[in-house]
Amino acid sequence: MSAITGPAWDLSTEYQGFTDEVWKKDWAESEQAISQLETFGEKISQAILHAESLKLPDAKDILETARQAHAIAEKVRVLIENMYTFASCRTSVDGTDADAKAALTSVQSLWAKTEQALSPLNLLLKLVPEEFATAYLDHPDTKSSAFLVQRERTLRPHALSLAEEDLIIALGVDGQTAWGNLYDNLAGTVPCEVDGKMVGLAKAAALQEDADRATREKAYRAINRTWQGHEESVASILNALSGWRHTVYRKRSHTKAVHFMDSPLHLGRLEKETLDTMMRVTEQKKAIGQSVVKGAGKLLKIDKMAPWDLFAPLPADVTSGGETKIPFAKAIQLIKDAFGSIDGSMADFVQMMADNNWIEGQVLDKKRPGAYCTGFAKSRTPRVYMTYTGGMREVMTLAHELGHAFHNWVMRDLPLAQYDYPMTLAETASIFAETVVAGYLEEQAKSDGDRLNLAFTEAKDIEALTINIPARYHFERAFYEKRRERQLGPAELSQLMKEAWQTWYGDSLSEYNEMFWASKLHFSISELSFYNFPYLFGYLFSLGVYAQREKLGNDFFASYRNLLRDTGRMTAEEVATKHLQVDLKAEQFWLDSMKIVAQKSQTFLDLLD
Repeated sequence: MSAITGPAWDLSTEYQGFTDEVWKKDWAESEQAISQLETFGEKISQAILHAESLKLPDAKDILETARQAHAIAEKVRVLIENMYTFASCRTSVDGTDADAKAALTSVQSLWAKTEQALSPLNLLLKLVPEEFATAYLDHPDTKSSAFLVQRERTLRPHALSLAEEDLIIALGVDGQTAWGNLYDNLAGTVPCEVDGKMVGLAKAAALQEDADRATREKAYRAINRTWQGHEESVASILNALSGWRHTVYRKRSHTKAVHFMDSPLHLGRLEKETLDTMMRVTEQKKAIGQSVVKGAGKLLKIDKMAPWDLFAPLPADVTSGGETKIPFAKAIQLIKDAFGSIDGSMADFVQMMADNNWIEGQVLDKKRPGAYCTGFAKSRTPRVYMTYTGGMREVMTLAHELGHAFHNWVMRDLPLAQYDYPMTLAETASIFAETVVAGYLEEQAKSDGDRLNLAFTEAKDIEALTINIPARYHFERAFYEKRRERQLGPAELSQLMKEAWQTWYGDSLSEYNEMFWASKLHFSISELSFYNFPYLFGYLFSLGVYAQREKLGNDFFASYRNLLRDTGRMTAEEVATKHLQVDLKAEQFWLDSMKIVAQKSQTFLDLLD
C-alpha cells in the first residue's frame, strides 16, 4: 500500500539555504534597491510639504521621481517576498530551525526598511490632487497599479506625517511583528504530553481526528493543558497586538474616527454593509449548523457532541468500502479527477504540483499546526503546506489549499500590482475547490455509505464555516471592544470565548472550547486582525459561483478563470456585480447561498435515517 502521509516539499528551486549565492545575491540587490528608494524618498519628502497643491507641468520633475521609485519598489518587493517565503516555509516545517528563524526576523527587518523608504511615495500619492494622481498612473510602468493607488487614496483622512508613518513602521519590527513571531515559536516548539507521550502540537492536533473517542479527548485536553501552561504569554500576545492596533487607530483618527473594523474591511476590500448583511443572515440561519452537529452525534453514537468530536472521522462500519485512511497518492488522484471535471488544465495543475514536490504533507513533531498556501514571487510558483494523515477531512484540506494554489497559478502572468488579492476573494477559490471535489465524489458514490461519507464531510464544513468561524468573529469583536479600555487576562478571554461558542453552538455541544483563543493561531497573526469572516464570505460566495456551473455549461471555466484574475484589481462587491450580477449588500444573495447550505444539511440528516 502506498504511503498514507504526505511528502516533503521542494524549496531548492529558489534557494539551497541561507548561505547560498542566490540568497546572498537577492539580499545584496534588496539592500541596493532600498538605498535607491531612500535617495528618491529624500526628494519626494520635500514635495510632501506642499503635496496638496502640486500642479502640472510645474511638478513634472517630482512626477518622474515618483515613477522611478515605483519601478524600484516593484523589484525589491519581489526579492524580499521571495526570501520571506523561503524562511517562513523552513520555520513551518521545523520550529526549532535557528537559522530559519534568524533569517525570518532579518527579512522582516529588511521589509520594514523598505516600507520606511517607500513611506514618502505612499504618502505623496495619498495627498496629491487627483490631476497629479491621474498623470502618475498614465504611464506603462504605473498603469497596472491604478486600483491599489486609488484605493489607498481613500485613506487620505487617516494619513499621518511622514515622520509618524516612519516611526510606526520602524517600531513594528520589535512590536507587533515580534509578538506574532513569539506565538509562532511557541506553537512550533512547545511539547504536548498526550497519554504519557511527548509530541508536537501539530501531531496532537492530528490525533483529534482519531476514530477512538478517548484518544480524541486525550489529545484535546492535552492541547488545552499545554496552552494553559502558556496562557499568560498568549494573553500578553493578544493584548499587545490589539493594543498596538488601537493606539495606531486613535492616532489616525485626527480628521475622521477609525473603527477597529475599518482596517480588516479595507484589507478585505469589503464594505461594512456587506459584512453586516452576511453576518446577520448567517446568525438567522445558525440552526442549520447546530443541526449537523447534533446529526453527527447521532451518527457517531454520542449522546452529546463535545469539542473533541468535531474532527471525528466517519465510523469505518458505515461506508461500503471500509477504508478509513486514504493514501496521499490516492488523494491527489481523486482531486485531480475532480478538478478535471471542470477543465483539463485544472487536472494538469494538480499533477504538476505533485510531480514538482510543491506540497508539504509530512507528519513531524516540530511542524507548526495548520495548513496554508504560499508562493514564491520570483518564479510565481505556489507551495502547499499541511500535515496529511489520510482522513477525508485532510483530503478536503488538500483540495482547499490546491484551490488557493490554482488561483495563484492563473494569475502568474499579471502585473505584480494586480497579483495580490484579499482574503475574502482568496477563500472563494479554495472553498470552490472543496465544493468541486465534494460534487465529484457525490457523482461517483455507489452506495448510501459512500454518500453518507461525503455528506458527513460536508456537514463538518457547514459546522466549521457557519458556526465556528462566526464564533471566532463574535469573540474577536467582543475582545476588541473591551480592549479599547483595558487589558484582559486569561480568565476573561476564556469567558469571552465561552460566550461566543454558547451563542453559536447553543445546546449542540456538551461543553465549549474556552481555550480556543490560545490554541487557534489566527488570533495571534501580527499582520492583520479578524482572520475569520473572509472564510465565511468565501464559503457562501463560492457556492454562488459554483451555482453558475450548470447555467453556463461549457462557458463556465472561462468565466471562473476570469473571475479569479479580477480578484487583484477589484473590490469584492465589484467582482460580484461583474461576474455574478448580484448585490452583496442585499440579503437575497446570502439567503440563496444559505439555502444551498440548508440543502446540504438536509441531505446529511436524511441519510442518517
